[in-house]
Amino acid sequence: MSARNVLESQQSVQAAVAGRSAAGCWKLTPGRALSLHPRERSVLEIAQGRVWLTLSGALPRHQPADMPADLLLGVADHLLQAGDRLDIAAGQHVVMEVWTPAGSPGEDVAFHWHGAPAPVPAQGRCALRPGAEWECGVVQPLRDLVQALAQGGRAVGLAGGQAIGAGGRLVLGIARFALIRIAAPRESKPA
Repeated sequence: MSARNVLESQQSVQAAVAGRSAAGCWKLTPGRALSLHPRERSVLEIAQGRVWLTLSGALPRHQPADMPADLLLGVADHLLQAGDRLDIAAGQHVVMEVWTPAGSPGEDVAFHWHGAPAPVPAQGRCALRPGAEWECGVVQPLRDLVQALAQGGRAVGLAGGQAIGAGGRLVLGIARFALIRIAAPRESKPA
């Protein structure tokens, strides 16, 4: 494998640019919507595609004076594309779906959902839940890999079954052809 292929397989951004889905991301397909209710402050990062996102619910305590009126009511729509990040406060409701302009084909969206670090108090740093980093960085990608391998195994099994069935039909067809060719001359002999 060339060095470039190895680099591309390790980089989500490169994979998205090359038209492949980004590794280690959650997927959202066109025609589907996803509703999220985070219990802790989080960050949504789009790795591939575009989403239409409606954000409602609890707002941060410190709001700027020039905040738009729809945000003061607690509802806001966002259009996010690859590379965009959005901070989500705990308790907010997020609904997102793939956004496709009229006339263009819909493409899958790949996104990362990260728990945002809590603000550091004056006394020192807050500790994350034990194992949270391990779960997000290792366990979830491992689950995705196992699921992908299982789906690949099922596909190979189905293809093998279909190939065996086609081979069986071919053998039966050849046997039938041979029997017809052998039986036909015997029937046509004059008595």
